Amino acid sequence: MNRSLRVLHVSPSFYPAWAYGGVPRCAYELCRELVRVGHDVTVWTTDVFDRDSRLGTPESVVDGIRVRRFRNLSNRLAHDFQLYLPLASFAAAAEQVAGFDLVHIHSHRHLLQVAVARAARRAGVPYVLTGNGTVPAIERYVGIKQILDSIGVEGIVRDTAACIAVSNAEIPHYLEAGVRADRIRVIPNGVRLSEFERLPEAGSFRSSHGLGDAPLIVFVGKITPRKGVDVLIRAMRHLPESVQLVVAGNFMMPEAPLHALVEELGLASRVRFPGLLLGEERNAAYVDADVVAYPSIDEIFGLVAAESIMCGAPVVVCGDSGCGELVTASGGGSVVPYGDPESLARAIGQLLDDPQARERHVREGREYVRANLGWGSIAERTSDLYEEVVRRGGEPG
Repeated sequence: MNRSLRVLHVSPSFYPAWAYGGVPRCAYELCRELVRVGHDVTVWTTDVFDRDSRLGTPESVVDGIRVRRFRNLSNRLAHDFQLYLPLASFAAAAEQVAGFDLVHIHSHRHLLQVAVARAARRAGVPYVLTGNGTVPAIERYVGIKQILDSIGVEGIVRDTAACIAVSNAEIPHYLEAGVRADRIRVIPNGVRLSEFERLPEAGSFRSSHGLGDAPLIVFVGKITPRKGVDVLIRAMRHLPESVQLVVAGNFMMPEAPLHALVEELGLASRVRFPGLLLGEERNAAYVDADVVAYPSIDEIFGLVAAESIMCGAPVVVCGDSGCGELVTASGGGSVVPYGDPESLARAIGQLLDDPQARERHVREGREYVRANLGWGSIAERTSDLYEEVVRRGGEPG
């Protein structure tokens, strides 16, 4: 076992701010397991909770993790523009970062990252970065991201002791940002396997949402332009009229265009938006889905895909990045080109028409997830990287 380290994790959002997607969930699960293997874990984050409310407790302990939340100047800017402004973090970082053996930063281009990375460099404390797909300046607010890069934020990536790529598809992101190849390690995100030992009762989600026994497609995730929800809605035109679609997630883009598209295509009776689903309700949606569709671009990992497979639903994803990489490796579903409604509909239709294929995909996918994506083994691999970084004084290899 590696020695116990004092590790500061830095994430713009954290437990229980699940409205912010995969980053807070993955950071929380990793920290939870790092405590279990013996590390002294502190998390610095901001007070975001959702679009309209904040988390009011500045300091707490969650599953053995010490959590400190810095107040954002504007909660609405944090949610709508991912512009986190925890101004008090600069003084705290200057005073306290030197007391840690290592810093682990989650996500790129946020002010908390800047405060801690600068303090870590001054104090000689190595830091590790898990970008989770945020290193390229893509999708929304590209101008803001480019401005941040122009004032030196991009240098934070180049100066990392190690970068964690959650899939092979993320490696080019780091290389293009100037990171040396020997500083990149591939360690995937994971799932909490115990969460899927007892699943919700089949039919409970359908019953609570009045879905009957119609063929059901489910999308789960933050609703942003790159998630391909518009493509999925267009794919519904090419599927039998009996097929229903549930788009479950919080909007982090204007809602009106998608609702207008549903009306324009005459799909109002077949498409539902129940909002953000969490925990048992989210798993109940997976359990009752015949197919989970996640037609995103630049999806650097496949958390939704892994969860849906564990709940018994095969997935259809796009093959441009890590999500397609996961589904191909696991055999848990089908991979289609991004942005092609007809190809997406065809893949979904094939699975709907073939129960045996659905069962085979789920069986193979579950075996892969259990063998490769449990958070316990991922925490051990991360712990090995920490030890290597600290032992080499910031040089991982």
